[in-house]
Amino acid sequence: MTLFLMLGLISQAQNYTLMTYNIRYDNPEDGMNAWSNRSSYLIDQIKHVNPDVFGVQEALNHQIDDLSQQLPNYKYVGVGRNDGLEKGEYSAIFYNSDKFSVELSNTFWLSQTPEQVSVGWDAAMERICTLALLKDKNSRQQFLVANTHFDHIGKEARKNSVKLILDKINQFNNEIHPFVLMGDLNLEPNSAPIQYLSNKLQDAYAVSKNSSD
Repeated sequence: MTLFLMLGLISQAQNYTLMTYNIRYDNPEDGMNAWSNRSSYLIDQIKHVNPDVFGVQEALNHQIDDLSQQLPNYKYVGVGRNDGLEKGEYSAIFYNSDKFSVELSNTFWLSQTPEQVSVGWDAAMERICTLALLKDKNSRQQFLVANTHFDHIGKEARKNSVKLILDKINQFNNEIHPFVLMGDLNLEPNSAPIQYLSNKLQDAYAVSKNSSD
């Protein structure tokens, strides 16, 4: 089972809408589920929700371009995982550029050598996490967003990816801004890495359930 998860420390000063979406990469063997047949539906969903920020996983460069062209008020940060430029899947962060500016951004690899293109631990392929420090142009509020996609094979990779991302957030977030971690973690809710995260961060799903009681 694939788990779509958004975790984080939610700002009490501002209310923002964030969403995360594994858009499924454009596989020519997908037939009716090919990107050309479903991109308009996805874009309509995003327009309907109108999030301040959204993350995508499995996005190839031309899919990123399609989203950018059809959602002109959004800009993004992120790179392809295969070369740190445009090749391979992105874990991109899109943000409403009318409302926010990017103060800092970074992409690192989920591996023992996170600053270079690499495969970590027992993972089947390169995996990345993209970070962005965003500033609200009106309130000047800043918050950090992290978007990632964990490996679907490597148990050690998933476990170590959690620790690496938390370490990187601590390094990147030295001014202690509110932050959100989103992505496709390829984990069950009761798995050890998710439980570890839940002890460190607030689970947005749990918080939203509580807030509606």
